[in-house]
Amino acid sequence: MALASQVQLNAFTPGFIIALSALLLPIFLYFNQDIHPLQLGCAIAIASPVFRGVVLLLTKSSAHVVTYTVADIVYFLLYTLIYYLLYWRLVYHNDIAFFLTIIICDYAANVLEIGLLTDFAGYTIHVLAVVFAVALVRATLASLIAFLLHYFQLLIVNSEEHERQYYHFIWVASAVKSEVYFMRKTINDIERVTKNAYLLNERLKDEGHTEEQKMAYEIAQHVHEIKNSYQDVIKGLGDYFNDQNNVPMHMDDILKIVSSYTQMIIRSRHLSINLVVHNTVNCTVPEHYYLVTIMSNLILNGIDAIGNKRNGEILIQVSQNRADIQLAVTDNGSGIPREMIPLIFKPGFSTKFDQSGDIYRGIGLSNVQTIVQEQFAGQIKVDSQPHVGTTFFVTMNKDKLTSSQEEK
Repeated sequence: MALASQVQLNAFTPGFIIALSALLLPIFLYFNQDIHPLQLGCAIAIASPVFRGVVLLLTKSSAHVVTYTVADIVYFLLYTLIYYLLYWRLVYHNDIAFFLTIIICDYAANVLEIGLLTDFAGYTIHVLAVVFAVALVRATLASLIAFLLHYFQLLIVNSEEHERQYYHFIWVASAVKSEVYFMRKTINDIERVTKNAYLLNERLKDEGHTEEQKMAYEIAQHVHEIKNSYQDVIKGLGDYFNDQNNVPMHMDDILKIVSSYTQMIIRSRHLSINLVVHNTVNCTVPEHYYLVTIMSNLILNGIDAIGNKRNGEILIQVSQNRADIQLAVTDNGSGIPREMIPLIFKPGFSTKFDQSGDIYRGIGLSNVQTIVQEQFAGQIKVDSQPHVGTTFFVTMNKDKLTSSQEEK
């Protein structure tokens, strides 16, 4: 972007340029909405004047180097500030809002730049009209390029809303499928409670404890009714989320869904978190719902650990080591106290509470560990330093990961 700002045409007043960077910047912003625009603006504001200053010095135009470079800095800072205020911090984005925002950013930044270069004495109706026309043409061209590129990326998905709904469905379906998985496991515990209640009923009956025997019998009946209701729920959900309905998904697509939906969550909470994904694995995963559950749980834990911290970052890495696929999720959040690390994989353990003070009942790390072990013959470990960050390491057998339920 800084180099592109040196491809330019002089116009209106000495030092004012029409640069290629103003055309490329909105395209870059459109396709990198996870990058905080103010951070990007500061980076360009620092780098671009350096290049321009060198060019001015080499062309013996050093008399106004400071003025010209300051104008460059102000242009990029104002451009990205307006973009942040009018567009980026919104939860949901659309192309019309993006186009109108880019026009305002380009026009306002150019008007201020001309003012700085002319001591605010160079404004005329003609200049303002031409600057607006340039902003309109440049924003139109940049938006058309961005929208067309995005359109070709979404040939399979008809619209952005459809894409968001699809990502949301996969995310929710993964959570539901995992819950059904553990509900089925819980049925055995319910049956054991029912059996014990009936045995207690028979014992109390033999011992002549009539009142206690009646209570034990009623408990057995109620638990049996609960089990039947539980099984009806499992059957209903299972018909929609059974393993036969799984369509295998490529690892790249899984990561795209997880990262895209995560970015929506980050924006909806107005957090300053950058999401980075590194993947070197090319494989297809039939039981992708379970993998999405593992990733989403670890990522959401990272988001909660970072909270409102500035310059937060979550790094997702997927790689292969011989017969295993390795997933690492790293955050630079608050970390986990050393004394709590042995407890985090225990059933029922949580450090999260809702606004009423009740414990937060997500799927939990203990269940994540169960999925990793039972579905993918793997293991999960954690490395954490308080006030530095946390990394969860998940190792999964590649054959198990790439096999369907029937093949397992």
